Amino acid sequence: MPIEKNDLIEGIKTFFIVPDLSAMPEDFLPNFFLKGFEAYYLLDDQYLDLSAKIRVLLALFPELILFFNVDRRLGNIDWLTYIRGLQAEYGARARIGVLYGKHIGEETRREMEKAYLYDIGINCGCIPIEYRKSSNLVLLMGVLTANQANGRRKYLRAICGETCELNFMRERVKLQGRILDVSISHFSCEFYGSYPEIKMYEKATDIQLKLAGIICTVDAVLFTKRVVAETVIHVFVFRNTRGQDGLDPDMLSKVNGFIRERFERGVTSIVRKGFAEEIAKKRAAKAEKRKP
Repeated sequence: MPIEKNDLIEGIKTFFIVPDLSAMPEDFLPNFFLKGFEAYYLLDDQYLDLSAKIRVLLALFPELILFFNVDRRLGNIDWLTYIRGLQAEYGARARIGVLYGKHIGEETRREMEKAYLYDIGINCGCIPIEYRKSSNLVLLMGVLTANQANGRRKYLRAICGETCELNFMRERVKLQGRILDVSISHFSCEFYGSYPEIKMYEKATDIQLKLAGIICTVDAVLFTKRVVAETVIHVFVFRNTRGQDGLDPDMLSKVNGFIRERFERGVTSIVRKGFAEEIAKKRAAKAEKRKP
């Protein structure tokens, strides 16, 4: 089953608006997801203007953080005027921060902070971006943490589809089942047919997870069981080779990649549909104006 639309819309979404990809490349995004931050980049294109895209985001997602790269020049947009209008229109509904190059002078920096933080009243900060990408990753992680961009979620959890299954051997019996959801800390599943009962806190080894084509071999401990509509749901917590909660680095990267791909594909689909509807409205309005 696909991820439900509500699961994709709920939770805090962070969008970096026209980021400087030389200073914060797209490979930052997996790192954000790994820490529970559902973060995306919003780029500009010729099909829909940026202000219309942001209106779509605000209409789609109830919890939103927007970080604007105010170093980027886009047509006739004056960032100060635009962000002031956005803040006035949406208030607390739009949590806003700005990014700028650290190379600007001290006086300019003070003026910028006064304008955005005090005059306009944005509440997610003025963030000076450096030339070093590694420094920016640490900086932005701190910014997202300070703004509680993961909300109440410690880890992101992806709802799985029909292509997500598992199997492992126990008491000379091969257990097979369907994975219902997965995070980097745990997964839940339902087993097919009859199977030897698994005791609470029992460890299962060499579990093969098939996550839509991604194969992971992991160990896990049964954390809890519950019955939903006469189906027994098992929830397992991952254990690494050191016997600690969590995944080894190679499996962590695979599971996190699957989770991010699920969210990104689903959210992108929703956003593109919203953009397409906005483009259609604009075209219809233009056609109406051309009528005699």
